Amino acid sequence: MSLADVVAVLQQKKSFLITGHVSPEGDVLGSGLALAMALRQMGKTAEVINKDPFPRQLLFLPHKGLFSQRETVTPSSEVLIVVDCGTLERTGYPRPLPAEILVNIDHHVTNPAFGDVNWVVPTATATGEMIYDLLKALGTEITPPIATALYTALATETGSFRYVNTSSKTLRMAAELIESGADLARIAHALYDANTSGQMQLLGEVLTQMEISVDDRLAWIRVTQSQLQRTRTTLEDTEDFVNYPRSIEKVEVAIFFREAGPDQYKISFRSQGKVDVALLAKRLGGGGHTYAAGCTCFGAWEQVKERVLSTAREAIYDVSGAVR
Repeated sequence: MSLADVVAVLQQKKSFLITGHVSPEGDVLGSGLALAMALRQMGKTAEVINKDPFPRQLLFLPHKGLFSQRETVTPSSEVLIVVDCGTLERTGYPRPLPAEILVNIDHHVTNPAFGDVNWVVPTATATGEMIYDLLKALGTEITPPIATALYTALATETGSFRYVNTSSKTLRMAAELIESGADLARIAHALYDANTSGQMQLLGEVLTQMEISVDDRLAWIRVTQSQLQRTRTTLEDTEDFVNYPRSIEKVEVAIFFREAGPDQYKISFRSQGKVDVALLAKRLGGGGHTYAAGCTCFGAWEQVKERVLSTAREAIYDVSGAVR
């Protein structure tokens, strides 16, 4: 299926719910809110829902009143649009989801095409890039609020255009969004210059405990629930921490272990380009992109750590020829 199939559904139907993966970040919320604003511009009803709350860091996003946190999906709309989800399970909602039509819009290479209508473009830099193309095809106006939401999606997914997934199309789109009124200064401040003192204290602790191995090709960090409680922070406040070990010159794989609960760890992977961490995460029951992926593991800390690190070491050995 293609962009044209999605356009047809959006033009024909009148009521829409939009959701995305749990622990929503800039690409999910920027894409979802932009699409909801555009649908309302077309005279439709549309709202954005998520199993998890709206992140503090993204409260600057326009029209956040279109968002609501919901534990379940109610059969209140004709169409349920799932954005930026590598699998339907990533929404956190139990199946089957109540909707006449399920639309799947995503850029994860591991996406299994779980919708009734599927538009999956693994080469897209961000889901926000796809939503921009969709709004252009629909002929809706890219208003300043929509431009701000979509620019946030791009900036989040590309590390403000520093990561290898940034393309010439990404930069052209960013320029067009600025011309359409994206609030660049507000976005940059909210994403990078609005840390709390607790976040900085926690970051210092985490980096002090960082470990590096495999001839400096593997680096990992960890945050525990006790650290979060002591610094009065949340898992949400640690979203960008994985980029610090990733930034080390020789590191090929960076790993961030986050204790989400008793014997439960959310694990983020980042790659500098040689190792496909989507495949690494898939071996551990997760998924994602070539350079950014994740999974959730259950079990005692030492067992989880050894399983994940041994899998990462094997991935590095396979591509780099590092001495075992």
